[in-house]
Amino acid sequence: MQSELLHRMRHCKILPAIPVLALKILELCQDPKAHATKLADLIGHDPAFAAKLLNLANSGLYARIPHRVTSLSQAVTLLGTNAVAILAFSFSLYRHLRRAGSGGFDHSQFWRRSILASVAGRSLAKWANLADCEVVFLGALLQDIGMLVLSVTLTDAYHNLIVEANRCHDRLQELERERFSADHAEVGTWLAEQWQLPDGFQAAIRGSHNPGCIEGSPELRPMVHCVALSGRFADIWCDPETEKSAREAATAASTLLGIEGEALDTILTDVAEGVPPVSALFEIDLGTPEAIRGILQTAKDVLLTTTPQDTTQSIQES
Repeated sequence: MQSELLHRMRHCKILPAIPVLALKILELCQDPKAHATKLADLIGHDPAFAAKLLNLANSGLYARIPHRVTSLSQAVTLLGTNAVAILAFSFSLYRHLRRAGSGGFDHSQFWRRSILASVAGRSLAKWANLADCEVVFLGALLQDIGMLVLSVTLTDAYHNLIVEANRCHDRLQELERERFSADHAEVGTWLAEQWQLPDGFQAAIRGSHNPGCIEGSPELRPMVHCVALSGRFADIWCDPETEKSAREAATAASTLLGIEGEALDTILTDVAEGVPPVSALFEIDLGTPEAIRGILQTAKDVLLTTTPQDTTQSIQES
């Protein structure tokens, strides 16, 4: 990372920050003795999120009981303390940061990809039988947070870079490294360190474009691989070239987690089904149900006639 860029970040007075509620929730996440009642009480101070949490608990994404969940304590019991804490942290942070950035930065596009990635990350974690899918959900949501840092630190210069990348996420990363000797994954890791986020989240951000960089930490590898893949899956719904993105996601899925065939089909369907409840949680338009299903069918049609080897695009590992 260029010393000039690091200096500007350290002295930037409008860097993204963790809101007070999110910070309290994060502290609760890290407390092994935290009780569900304490979390429910804390969430009760945020009526907007409390209402959304109840809706989420009753959605098809989580509901596992025949009757409706009507209280926060029931929701916490149903979803799990850690899952609720991470969802609350995600919502609080998103609500606080969605206006951060400047220089013509496209917040709608940024958050649309980030939230779609979080949905995909959770589906991938579920397929991989990871112990806590919501950890991957948050890791995927935060993987591009460095873009917000660059948008407020470099303003117009970074906007011009985004325009030059022409909505290609991989190309943007290449241009960042050419111009600043660092990409948004490295910058995001720096911010996560300033926020004192747990090591797993820092690793997820650092490895989002190059999962091979954390291979020395085998216990973190599955989470990092799921987060790295989540962006590829999000691009199926974000990139105008759906067919190209579907082929690249298939290659990455095969390379990183050995996902092919019916498993890939199942994960894509799970992502599409997870979009509406998460879209409601974050109050963001991720596409109409018809559009989501249409892109899903296009992706499936592409994967029926191709194999991961049909594209030369692959995840860089070192």
